[in-house]
Amino acid sequence: MISISLMFDILGATRHNVLPMAYALDAIAERMFERHIAMDDINMCEVCRCVSERLYYKITPCSVDSEIRRMAIDCSDKIVKEGWTEKYFGKQLSDPGKPREIIISLATLAYFDKPFYQMVQEHGEYFTGQLSRHCRKPSAKSCNRHCREHRLRK
Repeated sequence: MISISLMFDILGATRHNVLPMAYALDAIAERMFERHIAMDDINMCEVCRCVSERLYYKITPCSVDSEIRRMAIDCSDKIVKEGWTEKYFGKQLSDPGKPREIIISLATLAYFDKPFYQMVQEHGEYFTGQLSRHCRKPSAKSCNRHCREHRLRK
């Protein structure tokens, strides 16, 4: 699922600009699932800097961080209110957690088209920074190419 589509799928027609959040989901997914950086080692300051550089308008990384957190909370509120937690997170939740956890869950859904908790059960190595069991290539470049070929779209 494309990140922008995911944002509109959750929020519907919105007056908010969804680009910062969509770009953040892409940046986090790329770090976790292609660079194999552990979920706990994701640096949100680095993600926000990357997003601020990618946006077509000028915005500071600090402002991007605020926008992303606000959008994560909006998404979480809507998901819980509508009873969609199983669809978007993979299990019933009354509180999906902090904005960082929500963002990582949505990045997982956008990248694999599978909810976070389902992916943790099936492929926990992706979240610890370990290489996937079918991704044992010698170099990072060939590993990344191999991972893109096996994005688990089953």
